[in-house]
Amino acid sequence: MSDEIFEIAILGRVVWNLHSLNNEGTVGNVTEPRTVVLANGEKTDGISGEMLKHIHAENLWILETNKDNFCEACKKLEPARADKNANVTQKNTPQDAVKQAIIDCTLCDAHGFLIQKPTVARPSTIEFGWAIGIPEIHRDIHLHARHALGEKVKAKGKPQTGKCDSCGKDNIDVWEVEQQKLCKDCLATSTTSQMIYHRPTRSGTYAVLTVFQPWRIGLNNVNYAYEIDENKRRQRYNIILKAYQTMFMRTEGAMTTTRLPHTEGFEGLIVVSKANMPVPIISPLREDYKDEIKRIASMMNQTSDQPMNKNEILEVIEFSSIASFIEKIKGLLERSPYRLCLEK
Repeated sequence: MSDEIFEIAILGRVVWNLHSLNNEGTVGNVTEPRTVVLANGEKTDGISGEMLKHIHAENLWILETNKDNFCEACKKLEPARADKNANVTQKNTPQDAVKQAIIDCTLCDAHGFLIQKPTVARPSTIEFGWAIGIPEIHRDIHLHARHALGEKVKAKGKPQTGKCDSCGKDNIDVWEVEQQKLCKDCLATSTTSQMIYHRPTRSGTYAVLTVFQPWRIGLNNVNYAYEIDENKRRQRYNIILKAYQTMFMRTEGAMTTTRLPHTEGFEGLIVVSKANMPVPIISPLREDYKDEIKRIASMMNQTSDQPMNKNEILEVIEFSSIASFIEKIKGLLERSPYRLCLEK
């Protein structure tokens, strides 16, 4: 079995309850959840690949003990990354700019960057698709209010005779305040709300897929030379995999200060390519995605002309829980990133 890894795909179904990890935006005082449309026209919930990639990048940043392994921009999680690195932007050629960015920063190397001058892009070694809710996803909008402690309710207009909604007294003067009728005594002890707002929650099973390309760690995409040594490539490979572990172990996204997901489970496949062959991906939206991936891997192994045992090109590893996923990724930490043979 080869110890080198060319590509890794993670395909699975994760159950998130009562989350609001990604939203479309806020209109007035209502925050709308993400909605996506599938090929059959069916609408469902979604969490964008941008959000999932951001979660992975933040986990990578947290896990790195020595922040000097980041450029000055990535030390502060600056989205522009290498474009804010003076060591990079002062270079005269795209080749030299990419080389400097890769040498300076683990995060730039892993997640890619765009430099304006000299103009050049380095694609990410990590790709995420949308996390797509497998119908039916349960969605709800909840009403909340923010309160200013000690700020008293102020009655407007003339009172009417009626019943106080707070103390229950009847046939007394009451004032209409914030959709309630309050008497004089209850007005004196009530505080006013600053804002009424509506926030979404969703619960359900989501299909997730992501691809990691270890062979591209440290690789300059302008001149196709590896700019860092194998020891550093291995270190970056390890921290990228560990960030996958932690992002599913505890998923942090939008609104997690009040809507931290109740993660119930995670099951699926890790597909590993041990030679220069792309890993196959089939959406976990399909009920039979595991069987289909296993059939594809079996056929590709039989037809491959790679110089190794024909049954070892593509490896399919199944996991049944978050703990199982962490264990399987841990096993991959013992391997090394694949290196292309570029020398003549």
